[in-house]
Amino acid sequence: MPPRPEKESELLNELQRPLQADSSGHESLPLLSARAALHAAERERDERLELWQRTSQFQAVLSPDGTLLELNERTLQAVQRPADELLGRPVWEAPWWPEGGREAQEVRGAALRAGAGEFTQLGLQATGPDGQLVAVDLSFTPVRAPAPDTAGTPVWRVIVEGREVTGYVAAAREAQLARVALESLLENVQDGIVACDSAGNLTVFNRVSREMHGLGSAPVPPSEWSRYYDLYEVDGVTPLSQERIPLFRALQGEQVRDVEMVIAPRGLPRRIVRASGGPMLGPDGERLGAVVAMHDVTAQKHAEDRLRHDVLHDRLTGLPNRALLGSLLEKTMQRFERDPAHPYAVLFLDLDDFKNVNDAYGHLTGDRLLLETAARLKDAVRRTDTVARMGGDEFAVLLDAPCDEVNARRVAERLQRAMLRPFRLQREEVRITTSIGLATASRAYRRLEEPLRDADTAMYAAKRSGKNRTVLFEPHMHEQALARVDTERQLRVALREKQFALHYQPVMHLASGRCVGFEALLRWQHPQRGLLTPGAFLDVAERSGLIVPLGAWVLREAQRQLQEWQAAPELSGLFVSVNLSAQQLGVEAGTPGDLLTMTFPPGLHLEITEHSLADTPEALRAMRALHRRGVPLMLDDFGTGFASLSAAQRFPVGTLKIDRSFVSFLPGDARQTAIVASVVTLARHLELNVVAEGVETPEQARSAQALGCGFAQGFLFSRPVPAAAAAAFARAHPLGEDRPFGGRGT
Repeated sequence: MPPRPEKESELLNELQRPLQADSSGHESLPLLSARAALHAAERERDERLELWQRTSQFQAVLSPDGTLLELNERTLQAVQRPADELLGRPVWEAPWWPEGGREAQEVRGAALRAGAGEFTQLGLQATGPDGQLVAVDLSFTPVRAPAPDTAGTPVWRVIVEGREVTGYVAAAREAQLARVALESLLENVQDGIVACDSAGNLTVFNRVSREMHGLGSAPVPPSEWSRYYDLYEVDGVTPLSQERIPLFRALQGEQVRDVEMVIAPRGLPRRIVRASGGPMLGPDGERLGAVVAMHDVTAQKHAEDRLRHDVLHDRLTGLPNRALLGSLLEKTMQRFERDPAHPYAVLFLDLDDFKNVNDAYGHLTGDRLLLETAARLKDAVRRTDTVARMGGDEFAVLLDAPCDEVNARRVAERLQRAMLRPFRLQREEVRITTSIGLATASRAYRRLEEPLRDADTAMYAAKRSGKNRTVLFEPHMHEQALARVDTERQLRVALREKQFALHYQPVMHLASGRCVGFEALLRWQHPQRGLLTPGAFLDVAERSGLIVPLGAWVLREAQRQLQEWQAAPELSGLFVSVNLSAQQLGVEAGTPGDLLTMTFPPGLHLEITEHSLADTPEALRAMRALHRRGVPLMLDDFGTGFASLSAAQRFPVGTLKIDRSFVSFLPGDARQTAIVASVVTLARHLELNVVAEGVETPEQARSAQALGCGFAQGFLFSRPVPAAAAAAFARAHPLGEDRPFGGRGT
């Protein structure tokens, strides 16, 4: 700033006083002092002018009416105009204000207010020498004239100071934009973000965080947060202490990684979050605060829980499945190993004839029955026991805490009583019985599959002994099971190595004694055990599914033998019958063993039992398809089924074979005789052949013939014999030209 004018005036007035010399002619001391003061003032003024000219700020001196009186060099350099073009003009008419803008008016107002004694500041734009707009900050400072009394003293000058702030403005704007962008990002990110300063005061609590805590958009003082929510460990039960809160841990300098906790807003669903974060440090390492990000994993955790539940539970009934039962059983066995005073038991249950329900009512109805079964089983056991579904219509029960054989039998009785109540299916009452196998705790059990295996073995023993009963496992059952497994293995080898053969038992015409055909009966030429009849292996073949390929082999071999016999004129009229299993009739269309894809030469008859038809309703459809192709069908073991007379009417059969259980009582038993007579009468009306099976004595043969049976087979005539012996027998009992074996099925 230039030297103050009032000081200069005082100095000049002093110098104009008359100079007084002393008697020696030298200047007086006052004169010397005045000159020294004048020089000092001039130096001070020059120094201030130098500083004023070279300052980095824009500076100007205005009169109170806003006229430019002085401009420093920094201002002249900036505008690149000579001083004489600018001085004497109102400051608002200076050329550096943008044309048509508001800047000139704002400067005019500020200058006049300063001229009236008011300090004023402005931030506005000015035009640089290159025509670019720059941002400047200006201050207008009024300087009052010296006067003894300051009251009402007019403004003598206005000092204008300014600086270019373009870079600062740009930086501030960028900072503002960055802050807005950061705030927008924090508000819209899908994770909860919380941050605090070094004192622990929250500085960031974004939208998702507020939602997680159930706080909404309204600000909530930190001191009142506990009124709105609680924090728990991941178990959802243990309260989370302050030392365990992730933000507090981060504030203490800890790097928090994937820490799970539960946020429980009061009155709102709980949230499970996974938090990660750490301290915020300044450039010099000072701790500025902490920040934590929280990811909501509630849906993921629920999905994981559902997945774990699905992995360990049956999808239909919701009961524990085999895997979960195995885990529980393993722990129970370990406890029993430590403390034999806590025995356990395993029940294995199978619904008897459940397939009939599926076949009669459909699988949806079958599923409803399984659901009802699961509910009944759960109601019948103790709370400490576990009911599991093993698959299909098989269930298991782990009796625990503790359970000996006596208690296990009581539970089994309750289960069977519960199952005896009729089920209501499609407005009909259906009764389903249950076969149960029971295995009790034993120190001999080392692997969890052993008690399950033994209970399963006992269950099959219950089925074989008549169903709807409970059987306790005994060691010999396991030996029998091992024998069945070994038989199955050997059956597979026998099929591969062709160890089977067919023997043939003749069917005789009782009136003439002629041989009209043969029933083909399977034999296994076992390499160690010799010749085996079906009783030694057929049950294993049925249970293992090997009956289908084995039955297919029987059909092919019987066809081959029949065609060989038919090539001989004296044997050309014979028939050969082959027994079919229910599984063969139920083979899926187009798969290996499908009967409807096979060829059947004339004279080949197929035998099916009533029991197979009852167990496999699909068999009726297959039988009708075979009948349409002209394949003769026989109903074997007639009289042993649940609805023999009805079966004879409904099924497209041409021959009834009366079971040996009726024939064996002939003659003499009035009841059995009446049954056979009724069958023969029925067959005569239906135009069916009747064959009496198991005829072993001449008296039985004469009685059967007297009752109207036209044909018979049994040991009286011949045991089953190989093909060559059968052909010799047929030649010894020639059929001749007559063909007595007729009926609607031939």
